[in-house]
Amino acid sequence: MIFQDTIKLAPQEQGATDITDLIGDIISDSKIKVGTCQLFVHNSLSSLLINDTADESTKSQTADFLAQLAPTSDGVTSVIDDSMDAIPAAMRTALMQTSISFPVNRGKPLLGTWQGIYLWERTSQPKTRKLTVTIIGE
Repeated sequence: MIFQDTIKLAPQEQGATDITDLIGDIISDSKIKVGTCQLFVHNSLSSLLINDTADESTKSQTADFLAQLAPTSDGVTSVIDDSMDAIPAAMRTALMQTSISFPVNRGKPLLGTWQGIYLWERTSQPKTRKLTVTIIGE
C-alpha cells in the first residue's frame, strides 16, 4: 500500500523545529503498520534531519557548526556583488537534505530512543513550507 499527502507547515523560527509528533500522527493516520516513510520539503532554504532530542544544546551546536562551515557575509564590508549573500545558503543546502527516509514499525516512526525529526529553517524570514509525506508498506 502507498500513502501520500502534502501538508503545509506554518512559518517556523530560524533553526530546528521538532516535527516528530506531527509525522507520527500522519503515519498513524495512514494505517500502514510496517514500511518506509519518506519526507520531502519543497524548498531549498529548509532542510530535514534526524537529530538528537536528549540535549537541547545539539540544535545550537549544529547551527554554530554550519555557520563555521559556511559563514554569512554580514561582517564583510566589501561585497563583490549581491550574489555573494546567496553563497553560504547554497553551501548549507549542499550539506543539508531536503529529503529523509526512515523505517516505520507498528504504525510509528522507528527511530532511536533519543532521535527526533526536525525541520531546519535557515532563513530569518520563514514562509509557509510544503512537506510531502510518502509511506510505502503494509
